[in-house]
Amino acid sequence: MATREASAAALPEDAVPAALDAVPFGVVVLDEFQRVAYANRTADRLLPNGLRIGEGAQWAAVPQPPPEEGTTDWGAGPDRAGAPQIAITTLSGRLGGRVRAMRVAADGLEPGTLIVMSPLSGSAEPARDPAQRLRDVEAVSRVGSWTWEVASGVVRWSNELFRLNGLLPGSVPVTFDRVAALFHPEDRAAVLELIEHCRRSGQPFESTHRVVRPDGSVRWQQTRGRAVTHDGRTVRIHAIVQDITRRVAREQALRQSLDESRRLGSENAALRHEIEAQLREVRESRARIVQAADEARRLLERDLHDGAQQRLTTLGLILRAAQSDSDSAATPAVAEALRDALTELQAGLGELRALARGLHPAILTDEGLVAALETLAARSALPVRLSVDRIERLAAPIEATAYFVAAEALANAVRHAGASSARISVEHRDGMLTVTVSDDGAGGARIEGGSGLRVLSDRVATLDGVLRIDSPAGAGTRVRAELPCV
Repeated sequence: MATREASAAALPEDAVPAALDAVPFGVVVLDEFQRVAYANRTADRLLPNGLRIGEGAQWAAVPQPPPEEGTTDWGAGPDRAGAPQIAITTLSGRLGGRVRAMRVAADGLEPGTLIVMSPLSGSAEPARDPAQRLRDVEAVSRVGSWTWEVASGVVRWSNELFRLNGLLPGSVPVTFDRVAALFHPEDRAAVLELIEHCRRSGQPFESTHRVVRPDGSVRWQQTRGRAVTHDGRTVRIHAIVQDITRRVAREQALRQSLDESRRLGSENAALRHEIEAQLREVRESRARIVQAADEARRLLERDLHDGAQQRLTTLGLILRAAQSDSDSAATPAVAEALRDALTELQAGLGELRALARGLHPAILTDEGLVAALETLAARSALPVRLSVDRIERLAAPIEATAYFVAAEALANAVRHAGASSARISVEHRDGMLTVTVSDDGAGGARIEGGSGLRVLSDRVATLDGVLRIDSPAGAGTRVRAELPCV
């Protein structure tokens, strides 16, 4: 190594830094205080945190000691007169394991010290065989590979591909025919056609197929291949093979689950349609029963009005006529008998009329719900406050049901609740008729507790309506019927 004087005399001032920046090693010069006097670009790049001129080089841990007097052990060859004396020391691991560094002390540079560094990765770790690395990767990923030399017909399998096909690596010679024989008979023609198309066209291919192992087990594999061409001809085909049996099994199980879900969904839909049809039939049947009962009540009311009431009314006229004719000639006993007969006849006629109105009031059929409720309130034994919206005529079953809800609630208020007043409210909003009857009686009414309210609830339900009872003990009763009108 040249001395400082020789370098200064032979080279321009900036030639040495320029030359050191060009070498593939890191070069650092320390002064006598172990501070960085110079560092080339490679050294600055190799060190973890770079270098600054003037900072202490703590990673150059121990100063190089001189050799003992009378010895020549500098570690660099024999001591020749006038030759530079060089000592080499490997530094400690303060460089983060990234580089290997040597401390060099050279005569003529003292008290300065030269540090030479090189990257660690190229010299510390021996190069690995690429083929072995490929085998390791295939073993870890469970992916095999094959190569087909088209001209010679030679087929080469990787070790992992032997294992994927249930064979020991290298246990049998591999030929194209032997490979084709492994494909499942139902998939063989399609796979061979894909490979042949790849050979003819040079286009890559992908195949999902089954193979039959020597032990008879069936596995699913996915193969992806591409061609290597030369002068427009395919000379080689490379392919990778992955066993996807577990994935296919999961997909098949999922498809079976989906098919079963669809089947159950279809059966549930059919069952739902059947139940809905039966429910419609039940509702229609109940509606027909209620309609038939209402019609029978109307006919009975008309028969009573036109038959029995008319006859009793005629009988009353006859008795009054007999009473007038016998006022002067009849005995007191006969006159009293005629008076008693007229009294009983009028009472019976009144009861018969009340019965006819209870069956189905003629005014409900002739004039509608509002008029019928006004008559009902006027004839009630309780003071009744009636609040009714302007309501057009509705379907006969709806009007009849609304009327009987009001009539039954008023009757219960009189007979069972001991109420002193009642209120009837009727509203028609958004296709819904609401009838509410409230009283100030004893409360405690329940649908389950009386046959009248149970019959009303069933009757309201035939029209897809709802009957609600709010009757806390001692706080009156509120009966509310909601009847759809669409």
